[in-house]
This record gives sequence, structure tokens and C-alpha cells, in this order.
Amino acid sequence: MDIRVPEVKDNLASAAWLSGNPASAKKQTLCPDLGIPPILSGMECRQFVVRRDRLGEYEVVTTPRAALAAGDAELRVDMFGFTANNVTYGLRGDAQQYWRFFPEARPGWGRIPVWGFGTVVQSAAEGVTVGERFYGYFPMASHLIIQPRRVDALGFFDGAPHRRDLSPVYNHYLRTTKDPSYHPDTEPQQVVLRPLFGTSFFLADYLREYGFFDAEVALVSSASSKLARGIAHCLTADARRDRRKVIGITSERHLAFVTGLSLYDRVMTYGEVASLPSTRRSVFVDIAGSTTLRSAIHHQFGAALRHSLIVGNTHQDLAATGTLPGPEPVPFFVPIWIKQRNQQWTPEGVRRRVGEAWRGFLAPMLDPARGWMTIVSSTGPDAVAQSYDAIVAGRSRPDHGHVMSLATG
Repeated sequence: MDIRVPEVKDNLASAAWLSGNPASAKKQTLCPDLGIPPILSGMECRQFVVRRDRLGEYEVVTTPRAALAAGDAELRVDMFGFTANNVTYGLRGDAQQYWRFFPEARPGWGRIPVWGFGTVVQSAAEGVTVGERFYGYFPMASHLIIQPRRVDALGFFDGAPHRRDLSPVYNHYLRTTKDPSYHPDTEPQQVVLRPLFGTSFFLADYLREYGFFDAEVALVSSASSKLARGIAHCLTADARRDRRKVIGITSERHLAFVTGLSLYDRVMTYGEVASLPSTRRSVFVDIAGSTTLRSAIHHQFGAALRHSLIVGNTHQDLAATGTLPGPEPVPFFVPIWIKQRNQQWTPEGVRRRVGEAWRGFLAPMLDPARGWMTIVSSTGPDAVAQSYDAIVAGRSRPDHGHVMSLATG
């Protein structure tokens, strides 16, 4: 496991890309930090599989790489990010169908989905060429065989039968050469933060569309999480313009760290929720998923709580809350909102807007004086397992971003 401070290898190109110059995103190189050799590496496939009802139990299974059928392509999974959000995929795998994307034959076992970059190492699919790199949804594995369909200049969708009725947001693989959010120097930051930032962007957009439900205060739980930090960033401009406060709620252990981020108007611990003025019109963005905290917020604000969104489950709490005062808590499922915005803005318009916002979010990360995340690279089964254990158990540091690879090591 290698801990390092992110380094931008091409400052001029990165600066141009952050300012919105798409030409700087055209070059296609593999980030060398994980030590992955060019194209083909070995004739075996590694799969990280977990017990669906006990995520702390897992195995790394090695199998021969399968031969391609006509129309298939094989991607080597060069790197992927792993955060508390991926743990939520496992916790909600049945309810939200995350286990269906990469099914495991053994009953009771599954493969947690992750976001990352993959390189085409074999192709029997028209329009998909060996050596091309794609950003998309992968299992925790060294390789993935897909069935590219609807291939165009931007990428393709996986047409595998078991994925056809699942959300297209998770089935699309985007060519890095056509991706407005891509820069080769920032691949580690992308695999850790980009999936979370997508949720942050669209949740802030959702609240903006509905006028923040007339709330004066936005309460964000699990404020130290990367998802919460993205939400706070996306809400800042609106909050300052409308004089709305964004309050981060976190643990005693992370209070100093969250306060130092300067992303929230106020930071408090979970135990201080009862001190909040109960008459302030509020909206609750629940990333912690704690039934105890959700109950406390609803009882504290009652009718003054204008909206209650369930976004994450960093506390790994699946207990039922029963009937609560105020509005009924509702899950925020990003693909549904993206589908609506695709119809209103067009998919290209959505990509452009998210790309612009992403560059604004990423810029401080590349500034050593302002960056709040150190990349932790884990290569090979042992290192991946060590980092996985820490994240699932809640021991991972909030300023660490975990990038993993099973394709080497």
C-alpha cells in the first residue's frame, strides 16, 4: 500500500484543462502510479468476491480468462476507486439491484461495483479497438468481458442480457478521448471522487430546482465523507447568494478535520443536533443513514423540516425508523434525476455542465496549499484486502482516497 500526495505531471496541460480547454483532454496515457504494464498482463482473471450479508468476509478468486464470443470485448481494469459509497452499494445491493450488474454464481456471494478506468485488451466487437481506454462501471476484478452495443464516438453500452433492464447510467462506458471530465494527470482523483461528485452535482441541482423547499438551512450528515464535501461545494454558491446556511454534522473524531475544510458555514457533532433552533426551516441531506440521527433531526424540527433526503449509509445502519414527525424521508436515486435532465438538457448538455462543475471542484485538489485528499494506492490482492478492511470497518482516514488495482501486484 503506497501513500502519496497527488502530483500533477503536466501543469500547463492541466491548467488548460481546468480552465475548460478540451484539447488538453485528447491525449490518452495510463497513469503510471499503479505500475500497470502496457496492454496484456497475464492469462488469469482475479475477482474480489464478498459475502452479501457480511461484507467483511471476502475471497480473491483466480480463474482462467475466458475466450471471447463474437461481438464481445475484454477490458483490463487498470484502476478503480473504493469509498464508503461502494460499501453502500453492497449494503443496498438487493434493494437497489447493485448485485445484478456483475452476478456471482455462488449463492450468497457477490461482486461490489466500482468506478474506474479499463483498457481494451481483446476485442471481437466492431468499433472497439485494442488499446482504447474507457471510464465506467466495473467489478472489483482484474478483467471484465462486455458486450458493446450502441457503439459511437463517445463510447458504448454493455448489452449483456443481465444488464439490459438496469439503469443506463451504470451501463455506459465513455472513451477517455471524448470525455470532458477526463485528464490523464488526474486519473486517481477521478476514480475516487468523480462518482461521488456526480451525486453531489445532481443532488444540489435537485434542491435548486425545487427552491430548496423554502428551507433556510441545509443540514448535511456524515460531513467528513467525500460525498458530503462535494455536496457542500455544490451548494456554496446558492447558499451565499440566498443567505442560506449549510451545516455539516460529523463525529467528535472528525470535527477538527471537517472544520478545517472551510466548506460549511457551521460544523457540529451529532450530539449537538438538539441545540439547533427548532423553528428554522430546514432540509436534511442524510448521508450517514443513521436511524438514530434521522429520528433526532425529525423530532427536533418537526413541521419546520421541509424535506428529508436519504442519500448514503456511511454508518451502515439498516434499521427501520418507524413513523417520524415532519416529511417522510425519501431516497434520492441519481439515475432518475439524470434521466430527467438528459431529456431537458440533452446528454451532451449534461456532460458539459457536469464537466465544468467537476473542473471547479477538482482545482483545489491539485493545489498543494488547498488539497484535502492524499491518494492511497493499493495494488494486488493483499493490499486491496487491507484497504478494503479499513474502509468497511470505518477505519479509513477522511483525507485518504483509495485507488486499487487487481491487474498487477
